[in-house]
Amino acid sequence: MAAQQQHLDTASDAVLDQLEAAELVLFHVNECYVYLIPPRKSAASYRADEWNVNKWVWDGALKVVTKGEECTIKLEDKTTGELYARAFLRDGEPHPVEPVIDSSRYFVLRVEEDIGGRKRHAFIGIGFRERTEAYDFQAALYDHMKYLNKKKTAEEMEQHFQTTSSVDYSLKEGETLVLQIKNYSERAYKFYRKEAAE
Repeated sequence: MAAQQQHLDTASDAVLDQLEAAELVLFHVNECYVYLIPPRKSAASYRADEWNVNKWVWDGALKVVTKGEECTIKLEDKTTGELYARAFLRDGEPHPVEPVIDSSRYFVLRVEEDIGGRKRHAFIGIGFRERTEAYDFQAALYDHMKYLNKKKTAEEMEQHFQTTSSVDYSLKEGETLVLQIKNYSERAYKFYRKEAAE
């Protein structure tokens, strides 16, 4: 029986590993625009009206893809799937997406590139044709962060329960249990007999 349970545990661990290795697409849109944006002048937020939104430098598909705890925002060619740029959403690091203050369809994206073991980053503007696409993009990122937070909470709870000793409530030899059960009064008994007779 124990060997059978161990086999089931091993099988379920293998399934979980396969699920974490699978790539899930949380969001996909075929029409996303990329803009070169001017450097930020102050601590003020970015504004899309400073970009000339009718002159984009690239357009293609945007995907939000997760693999286990990793979340990647990929900008890819619509037809070939060639990677143009990517950004990473990591727990404990600054969010790579910043909305602009004058539109709900445009964002600043912190993209990363690894060249010879050195990570470099740049800020680009991205825009969507429809507000619903922009909303779905933000919702996909929020859902992934919510997943990470729930997973972290579950792991903390599991560790807490593993470290705390469980209390043994079983009766020891010689111990007795006293149950006090209320008895119906005679008046209630007569009432029930009367109801049953009718």
